[in-house]
Amino acid sequence: MKHTDMLGRSIADPVVASYLADHELLDPTDFRKYTEIGSFGGPNSGFNLRSDPLRVYLSQYEEIRSRNLPDDEEMIVTQLSFTGPDTINNQQRAYTSVLPLGLAFGDSTDIVAKKLDVLPFREEKSATLPDYSAERFVFWYAVDRLHVIAKYDGGHRLMAVYLLQADRNTLRAERRRASLDKYEIIPGNVEKIEAFRARIPTPRWREAMDDGDDLFNEADIAKADALLNTFIDGVKDATGKADAAAIYAAVKHLVLGLNQINTQSGMIETLERDELGDLIDDVVRTTGFNLAEGEDVTSEWREW
Repeated sequence: MKHTDMLGRSIADPVVASYLADHELLDPTDFRKYTEIGSFGGPNSGFNLRSDPLRVYLSQYEEIRSRNLPDDEEMIVTQLSFTGPDTINNQQRAYTSVLPLGLAFGDSTDIVAKKLDVLPFREEKSATLPDYSAERFVFWYAVDRLHVIAKYDGGHRLMAVYLLQADRNTLRAERRRASLDKYEIIPGNVEKIEAFRARIPTPRWREAMDDGDDLFNEADIAKADALLNTFIDGVKDATGKADAAAIYAAVKHLVLGLNQINTQSGMIETLERDELGDLIDDVVRTTGFNLAEGEDVTSEWREW
């Protein structure tokens, strides 16, 4: 039975019920302790299956594989996790069955990439407290319509695997990349794009800094200012050439640059995120680059 076949199924699907019965042997005491919130598996058993109410699931994901309960009772499987031994958290027991996708605890990052046949699209340092777990790095991989989250120790050896379906934003991004040549860019809108330079939020950030807001510092504001002006320049040039791929690349370059700044300073909070998101969306839409209502063109790269 493939682990990936569980995702998107009703918790009452006979396939899921059989899968859970097999895994309950790992931790018969605590396995169903948190079923009221859709969680199956003991905290240190090496396995967890999470399900969400139908309404919550549909707000994030597109595909449902099965329905077995009324709407107000339905729970859909959203995530599976498989955890290995931990040299610091000694209570953690390793998952004893076969891991998904041919992975094995102790695999290096290179071996994981080779087995998944894809490089990670996101690499992060773990937020786990150093005195709680040996976990140090979290890498995200896109495999077909799945996200595989691999967690590594300080030696970049695999110690946990999480499986979840690609969410709506990810699937939209995939469709967007596949159809870049179909967007009808409007070269005549170049000057309209130039007008957005007045909406770059860094002047407000400097005023806040001058008023004593220690969220900001001049060095990072200057970097962000340069990135945003380069973005406007790049989108103007690409619009004049009706080059949708270059517009998309300009967004990616900007977002990755802002990620790096925010990792260092943490200065992009809710207000700043809204300012930047609205500016980027409005600039992109003005080129003629069609975005669906509520679609976030930054989502596949943004970490702020």
